[in-house]
Amino acid sequence: MLQRAGAQSKSASKGRYLEDNRATSSAGNTLLQAAANQQPMQRKTVIENIGQSCTYGPANNAQTVTVGHTMNAWLDPADPVRGQSASVNASQDGLMAWIKSVYPQAKGPMSVKGHLLNDNLGGTALDNNLYPISKGANGKHLSTSENYVKNALWKHNTAVKYSVSVSGSTNYTSANASNAKATFHATVSPWNDVTDTSKVGATAYTANITSDLGSPKIREATDGQGAAVGNTSAYGLKPNQEPAKSVGDLSNDEKQHRKDQPIGLQIDSQSGYKALDATSSGDDSESEVWSNARDKLTNNPVEFVAEHMDDATRTLVDSAIDTYPDFEDAQHAAMYGGIDEFFLSGLPQIVSYEIEYDETIKDLLFDGLIEFFKQEYEERHKKDT
Repeated sequence: MLQRAGAQSKSASKGRYLEDNRATSSAGNTLLQAAANQQPMQRKTVIENIGQSCTYGPANNAQTVTVGHTMNAWLDPADPVRGQSASVNASQDGLMAWIKSVYPQAKGPMSVKGHLLNDNLGGTALDNNLYPISKGANGKHLSTSENYVKNALWKHNTAVKYSVSVSGSTNYTSANASNAKATFHATVSPWNDVTDTSKVGATAYTANITSDLGSPKIREATDGQGAAVGNTSAYGLKPNQEPAKSVGDLSNDEKQHRKDQPIGLQIDSQSGYKALDATSSGDDSESEVWSNARDKLTNNPVEFVAEHMDDATRTLVDSAIDTYPDFEDAQHAAMYGGIDEFFLSGLPQIVSYEIEYDETIKDLLFDGLIEFFKQEYEERHKKDT
């Protein structure tokens, strides 16, 4: 359950939000903690998001929406938090539509709402945790700092402090080389005492990920000294709870959590949460979700795949391409690894269910996955040559 520790406005353009998620340790964990520390230890994950105001649209009729600026997360592997896919967010749709219209290269899946805190690590779809990011940078963010944190938490059972801040434009009323670029600054440090957020060690990992809406295929990241950062695999690692994929997937507590936000962080509409009411539950909402997915799959399967690519499937794709230089070998590895099953499991439940019983749509999805994999392989190897 997400607990609100309070919300306050830092300024007219920035909001600060702390989530304090506390859970009782299991008996086994308590015994281990007591043996190591001679006293039981209360586990705690804390997530902090700070937003900023972003302007977009024609200069004479500009609109404003909150986007992410800074995220600090003290992540305890014994206290996981369920996250939310960016598809749950609707209030940044206007911003993204405008960006895709003024940056021709960023159309379709070439630009997305990028999580500061990854949804598999507990990141919400609130506006203050999302910032426009290119497709290439989003993939590089996953294969560097996000996968590094997943290994620390899910493989090595190590608590960490994970921080991401964005240096980029907050004014998209015009398109130019300057506001097309942003840098996601990510750092990871050991969290030495999960009962005290001040007990953080020296920075152990740094990745500065470059996003360029004018050249959205670029996948680049550097460390604190300016050297290139290689990829980290999180293949086979999974979160304790899969992120919510749609508003209808949210629990009542999570819906209330969204409604409790200050006006600058409302994520469905500025008046009455109309989108939330329309999609929160019921057959009509599920029918709409499936109808939209079916139309997209019918018209452009590869774009559907790119827009719905989740972390697990992306990691499988990256692993196959990184491991096998030959295309046929890499493609076989991805198919044998279950790319279709991974992808289906990452879709909203109603969508994956309907696809399973519609052979025509299933074939289109498979074609889209194959074409997506081919494009990724060619793009990666084009860069290597």
